Amino acid sequence: MKKTIIFLLVLVLVLSAFLAGCQPKEEAVDTPPSEDEVVTPSEGSDEGEDEVAGPPSEPMGQIIIGNTTELSGDWVPYWTNNAADYDVYNFISGYGTVDMTFGGEYLINETVVKDYTVEEHEDGSKTYTYTIVEGLVYADGTPITAKDYVASVLLWSSPQVQATGAKASYGYDLLGYDAFNKGESKVFSGVRLLGDYTFSVTINPERLPYFYELPMVSVGPTKLSFWTDETVDILDDGEGCYFTDNFTTENYQDRWQVARYAVEDFPASGPYKLVSYDESSKTAVLEVNDKYIGDYTGQTAKIKTIIYKKVTQETALDELATGGVDLLSGMASGDEINQGLDLVDQGGFAYTAYPRAGYGKLLFQCDHGPTQFVEVRQAIAHLLDRNDFARAFTGGFGSVVNGPYGEAMWFYQETKAELNNKVNHYPYSLDRAIELLEEGGWIYDANGNEYKEGIRYKKLDDGTLMPLIIEWASTEQNAVSDLLVVKLQENPDVAAAGIQINQTVMTFTDLLNYLYRDATVDAKYGVPTFGMFNLATNYNPVYDLSTTYTTDPAMVAAGYNTNFLLDEELERLAKDMVLTDPEDKEGFKTKFVDFIVRWNELLPDLPLYSNIYHDFYNAKLQNYNMNPLIRVSKALLYAYVTE
Repeated sequence: MKKTIIFLLVLVLVLSAFLAGCQPKEEAVDTPPSEDEVVTPSEGSDEGEDEVAGPPSEPMGQIIIGNTTELSGDWVPYWTNNAADYDVYNFISGYGTVDMTFGGEYLINETVVKDYTVEEHEDGSKTYTYTIVEGLVYADGTPITAKDYVASVLLWSSPQVQATGAKASYGYDLLGYDAFNKGESKVFSGVRLLGDYTFSVTINPERLPYFYELPMVSVGPTKLSFWTDETVDILDDGEGCYFTDNFTTENYQDRWQVARYAVEDFPASGPYKLVSYDESSKTAVLEVNDKYIGDYTGQTAKIKTIIYKKVTQETALDELATGGVDLLSGMASGDEINQGLDLVDQGGFAYTAYPRAGYGKLLFQCDHGPTQFVEVRQAIAHLLDRNDFARAFTGGFGSVVNGPYGEAMWFYQETKAELNNKVNHYPYSLDRAIELLEEGGWIYDANGNEYKEGIRYKKLDDGTLMPLIIEWASTEQNAVSDLLVVKLQENPDVAAAGIQINQTVMTFTDLLNYLYRDATVDAKYGVPTFGMFNLATNYNPVYDLSTTYTTDPAMVAAGYNTNFLLDEELERLAKDMVLTDPEDKEGFKTKFVDFIVRWNELLPDLPLYSNIYHDFYNAKLQNYNMNPLIRVSKALLYAYVTE
């Protein structure tokens, strides 16, 4: 029954997500949607079952989350934090000055902010001054003051942290960031400490107007002494904030390497706190933070314990069926979804489906090896039947996209027809792939003679010959990787085109280290090794790719541009897109199309699919209203269990 109605439900989900993503401010959703507004099919319960009594007055029960992306234990999102780690980070982090509704609307978090003012200046900059409420504390009882908020901006924008391979862009949009981040000034002029509970941040006029203004001034607390010690302080003499002189990379880099992996003593400010992490099983245990006073609505957690563990794609649904896990979030493949729907039909389980705000992809690194040449990237695109691949992987619960976006994004849906007429869909064609390779100079054999068969070679500027061998990094026990072997690597037309693809299978943590070239973990990761990676990207409602394709050498070295594609026009178009008045929706869409057209030509990634995600869960989980705009941590904050 459920399988026969799923496609109708998908249509409803897509339409509702788009409306939520672009609703005007005067119609902001200030409370989570009720259950009848979310497509959550029957839990398979009998008609005579008692009605659920409602959420408990005190936290109770537990939920075990299974994720096929394994935790690395690198919790904060500045080094190699992956999607699973980031889930944990969002469970244990909170009290931001700006929060987001279930409908994707950003607003000042009045649970945290007692008062605020906004001042526009003659130079075009804009200052937000916050006074936070007194009495906020971390899970360990340490008081949270204005200095903790200022510490977040300074610490995670500092050149000292960036020198260890961290992405230090917290204050990227604020006045004085460039000089502070580059070490040209020890003072961050756009950040002021104005009292024990009052601080301000000033937006750089070069970043205004900005389509997503409020998230630019969203600041959360960081316990500075946890990342340094009690001797480091933040001062403000009237020109901006700065660290005391003992804050250096040499003094604290060892501490940072410990703190980023901390567990029991991590200073949680969110609804949960970490109590244990098992490296061998990739399992984290979180418990309610009883010091947390709530999100923007005052909502606190009603589930006492969250366990987050690694599962494999092959056994994930079996673990759900047998109680090994209670929630599988973001099920993407057709096989998984059909197995999950069968489980729901049997009773005792439920699911929520929603379009993805992201896409699965082949990521190319564009500064070394054959993938540095656009003709090679385009040729590979013509040698993979993406429509066939998407059908095979998603089982019909997804589609092909032609740029860095997902089906859930309102600006894509409202420009879809125009984009389809402007972008290259890279239809399957061995002949076109060969033409592109010949145009790109891949016309030699290993001896420098005219190419006849085997692997193609290209003569470089220094006269050496480069073989058309693609080194591909993929993760273990990955259904997408397995399908790529069949549909791409072992495709006879790939060999006929003169291309060889070598697969290296590794853990996801290793893949990210190679992707970011993180030599701080091991020198081998800093050496460009792989030209192609398969993974996926999800977006939050702030669609800002202005640093994703940066050409700034320091930012590239810090890991922002993992494609290592240095194209000034693409960077300019990404920046122009967000430098749009928040009310100018049409202007944003026009700039989005321009950006995608250029991106589609350069092809830093090859999009493979954008799914209709399915979350499957034990029916004891109630009020679980997941959607494409939020993370699982927010959905579970409003959920509860019946046991």
